[in-house]
Amino acid sequence: MDPLYLIYIIKIIAPLITGIIALIAGLIELRLNSKNWLNRWFFSFFLSASLAHLVYSIYHLVIITESITSIGAVITQIFFNFIPISLVMTVFVLEKFSKGAMSLRYLGIMMLIFIIMSLGYFFLPPIPNSTKFTQRIIDTDTNPIWFISVNILRMGLFGYALFKYGMIIKKTENEAKQRMRWFFIGILIIIIGLIFNLLGGIIKNTLIEILALILFNIGTITIVKGFFI
Repeated sequence: MDPLYLIYIIKIIAPLITGIIALIAGLIELRLNSKNWLNRWFFSFFLSASLAHLVYSIYHLVIITESITSIGAVITQIFFNFIPISLVMTVFVLEKFSKGAMSLRYLGIMMLIFIIMSLGYFFLPPIPNSTKFTQRIIDTDTNPIWFISVNILRMGLFGYALFKYGMIIKKTENEAKQRMRWFFIGILIIIIGLIFNLLGGIIKNTLIEILALILFNIGTITIVKGFFI
């Protein structure tokens, strides 16, 4: 088999596995306490991650037209944008409790950031590489300035959540401290994965992008581990 196609198959399978793991993690979170907004936002975090990776796999696997592929890529990126939004909301729930976190001041600002992050994809959507498309290989190109800007913003949100969880660790004790520590480690691993994803996207290296997916899986499992402390 051509190494190019082997790597492409891995590129499809890896996010599919990620999507399934994230979906299972989300259902576990919701089942633990569906009435708690912390669990609900973690469920949103995992569900967004699951749908982003599953849609990614689908539009790489089911090749119809370039327009449909581009739409699939836009939907994927919108789900990716909601992942850090959900994570920051978990911080607000911990710090401001449910009533404060769900107020216009916090939830409203995060929804505004989400809209700004997503709106650009409707004007600058990922475009499939026509040459590779004829070979039944999906490789989309996104405006580099927009691609870098959105990924930096995503890392900024993850970094904010990481910092806040680090502060929360100092204020908690016993089991709560251990739980927050697992959250912290999981978020850190995901941030490293985002850095690799950004790097892989810039230099067009599929192997680095696959490594980013593996790191995301590890980070996801680590966060779930925290809920079982």
